[in-house]
Amino acid sequence: MANNTELDRRIRTAKPDPKRKVRIPCGEGLAAVINKGGTKKFVSRLRPLGSKDAVDFVHKPSYPDLTLKEAIKLHRALQDKVSAGIDPRQEQREIALSNWSQPTFGEIAERYFQYVVEKHKLRESTLRDYQNRYKKWIEPSIGQLKLKTIDSRACIRLLHFIREQAGNDCSNKGNGNRTASISRTVLSRVFSHAVFLGEVEVTENPTLGITDAMLDIKQQHNDKDRRFLTVDELCSAWQMLDHHRTEKYLLPVTTVAIQIALLTGMRRQEVVGMEWRELEILPDGAAIYHVPKSRMKGGISHNVYLSGFAMSLINSLPKTSERIFQSARKGEKYEHKTITKNTLNNGILSILGKRKTPRPTNMILSIEQFAPHDLRRSFATGLRTHFKAPKAMIHAMIAHGSDDKDEIEFDKTLDMIYINADESEEQHKYWKAWSDLIELNLRSDER
Repeated sequence: MANNTELDRRIRTAKPDPKRKVRIPCGEGLAAVINKGGTKKFVSRLRPLGSKDAVDFVHKPSYPDLTLKEAIKLHRALQDKVSAGIDPRQEQREIALSNWSQPTFGEIAERYFQYVVEKHKLRESTLRDYQNRYKKWIEPSIGQLKLKTIDSRACIRLLHFIREQAGNDCSNKGNGNRTASISRTVLSRVFSHAVFLGEVEVTENPTLGITDAMLDIKQQHNDKDRRFLTVDELCSAWQMLDHHRTEKYLLPVTTVAIQIALLTGMRRQEVVGMEWRELEILPDGAAIYHVPKSRMKGGISHNVYLSGFAMSLINSLPKTSERIFQSARKGEKYEHKTITKNTLNNGILSILGKRKTPRPTNMILSIEQFAPHDLRRSFATGLRTHFKAPKAMIHAMIAHGSDDKDEIEFDKTLDMIYINADESEEQHKYWKAWSDLIELNLRSDER
C-alpha cells in the first residue's frame, strides 16, 4: 500500500471514467471514490454487528475540502464504533431525524417578531422597518434553510449581496449601506433569539463578530449628508408639493405629512403616527401634539406645538379614522394603518423627479436632492439663524439625540435642563415664529 503522500497525489490527479466509478483503495476499508462527474468522496466500507453484508459510509464534504488525513481519522472513528457494537447507520438516522426537526431560520424569525410585539421591545415604526427588510432581503435567501446550516460565511455573503442590490435604489443615495446595516441587525437579533430559545449554543451564533465596520457598511456622516434647505428652497418644495397634489401625483395625506415635518422638525414616525385624540386644541386654533413615548426615538414622551397654519393643513384631511395620516390603500390589511415613513421619502423623490414614473419637466423641483431628515435639520438651523434660538432650546424642541450628528452641537447637560424645565411657552413662540416665517414667504411668492 502506498504511503499517504503518494495516495493523496493519486487522488488529486485521478481522472473520472465516464462509464463507471473509479475507486482508489486507501487501506482498511477506506477508499476514495470518483464518480462519473468528477466529484471525489471518501467512503468507508464496514460490516456493522449483525449485518450480513458490508455497508458503505460516505464522508462529507468532498475531496479536497475533506483531506485524506481527515478522512482516515473519520474512518478509524467508525471502525471503533463498529468494534464497540454501535451501528453507524442508526446514528445517521438519529442525526437525520434531529436535523429534520430543527427549525428553519424563517421559523425562528417569526417567533422573534412575535416576541418583540408581545413584549413591546421595539417602536412600531422600527419593527415595521425590520419586518420589511427581512421580507424583502433576508427571507428569500435563507428563510427556508435549517438554522444550524447557516454559517458566518453565508451571512457575510448575503450582506454583501444586499448591499450591492439595495444600492441600485435611488432612495439609498447610490449605495445600499443602510439596508445592509439594518439587515445585519435583523440577522443578529434573530440568531440571538435562537440562543434565547435554546435552539443553538451561544458559540454557534454565526453573526458574532460580524460588524458594520468589518463589512464597510457603517454609516458615515459627512458635510454632504448634512443638507439643510434655505427658506426659499423650503417654500419652493412646499409649492411643488401642492402642485403634485393638484395634479394627483401625490395624495393629500402625503403632502400634508411632509409639510408638517417642515413646520415642526419632527421625525417621520412622530408625524405619521399622529392621532386626533393626541391633539390638545388651543383657543386660537393651534394645538399641542402629545407624542407618546412609544413613538419617540429616545423613549420619552414629547410635546410639539402645531400652529394655526399647521392645524389648517391637518384639518383639510378627511377624518376617516382615529389616525390623522390614515393609509389611503384599500382593504382590511390597511384599514388600521397609517402611511409609512417611506411615504415621506417617496413624496420628496416625486417632486425631485426621482420616481420610476417620469414627471413632466414643470413638475420637477430643480434644487439639490434632500431627504425627510434634512427638513428636520433645516428647522433646527432656521431657528438658530433667523431667531437666535438657544441651542439647548432647539435640542429640546426636536427631542435631539447625541446620535443625530447634526451641525448643532449636542450638550446633554443643557438639553436635560430644558427638557426638565417648564419652557413650553418659550418653545411655542419659536414654533409659531418659524411657521409664520414660512407662511409669510409662501404668501409673498403668491403675489
